Amino acid sequence: MEPIQCAKLLEGGIYTTLNVVKTGDFLYDLKKYYESEKFKEDFKARKFSFGFEAIDPTSMVKNVLNLGASDDEINSFQEKIKSLETIMVSQSFFDSFSLHTPNKDIIEGYLKCLEVQNNKKGLSTVVQEGDEGITIYIFYNKISSTDPSPVVEDYKITNGIEISKSFHKGGILDDDNSITFKRSDPSKDIFFFLDTDKGPVNCLLNGLPNGFNKDFPVGTVLCSYLNWVEFQEVTQNNLSNPDKNWNSKYSKWAPCDGRIIDSTCGLARAGQNLTNVPDLRGVFLRGNNVFDSNEAGNGIPGVSSQQKDPSDNRLRGSIQQDEFKEHNHQIVQQSFGGVVATPLAVSGNTSGADGDLDGSQTVSGYDKAAVPLVIAITGGKETRPKNMAINYYIRIN
Repeated sequence: MEPIQCAKLLEGGIYTTLNVVKTGDFLYDLKKYYESEKFKEDFKARKFSFGFEAIDPTSMVKNVLNLGASDDEINSFQEKIKSLETIMVSQSFFDSFSLHTPNKDIIEGYLKCLEVQNNKKGLSTVVQEGDEGITIYIFYNKISSTDPSPVVEDYKITNGIEISKSFHKGGILDDDNSITFKRSDPSKDIFFFLDTDKGPVNCLLNGLPNGFNKDFPVGTVLCSYLNWVEFQEVTQNNLSNPDKNWNSKYSKWAPCDGRIIDSTCGLARAGQNLTNVPDLRGVFLRGNNVFDSNEAGNGIPGVSSQQKDPSDNRLRGSIQQDEFKEHNHQIVQQSFGGVVATPLAVSGNTSGADGDLDGSQTVSGYDKAAVPLVIAITGGKETRPKNMAINYYIRIN
């Protein structure tokens, strides 16, 4: 079985990511997209972070369009594609795309497929869930060249409605087969069982999150009164993880404590390969001066000086240390028995018209008593408003 067969799992993600019109023939649809003005616009707008290719099946010549290509190079690429009756793409194209797809389930299925066909002999499955339903790919890697293909004896789906399949009872399983179905109740787990004369295979698919967990996109930060154990329980945070423990590959939420996340994590891919969640322990949150880099083009005025952060152009996640706003200290005159003591220093200065403040001065006309003029030390360990302790969590998958 050639690795290119695993690319079937990526096709759904490519349609979605590139916004390709779908007719049913992937390579035909990709060719038409390459030829379109939309492709040129998308490429020039740097919608993608990878190059493109198209192989001529008759000559096996590879036509490549690299990132940063000029208008002439884009036009030349498109004209070449139009001249071909059909195109092919190599395994490297799918490998490149797999690094940039925002769909975690698709890329995990693709990587598992490659692992299965390269390492595991016998029956194995790979699951992919998309808008059109759930597809379970069934592979049989022969133990030897004389090993006969398995025969299907029975199969069963619980809580699923069959849409299509490439095998039937009593039939032979080829190198790869599939069955597609939809959920009858999204909240319930689905169990797929396939029995063959070479043994059984089965898959368990967890019910989909609903309500609270369904409505928050990756990167959303929530403040919660619940501690981490309580929060994980009410959100069923680790439902998709086989061992039910927290893992950035599977869990939906993470505490904002700076912990490392896997590169396949939804937050890592959406945030241009972030390696850690933000560390919000002990700090307040402050909005950036600019959220939308094209705010002027969208008719949005810049942030007002009354609320603008003096530290402009801050990166997300950057820490700003505590600080007093620059100000003056006025030393107030005091009255002693009807005599006014005139301080020698005002407005925060440490020296006056008659000399430096040394902690005390003699007040003229008041028995020459020493009157201390001191700005006393006050305050605690930091500058802060009234506040209440809370916990922050971030959506990672």
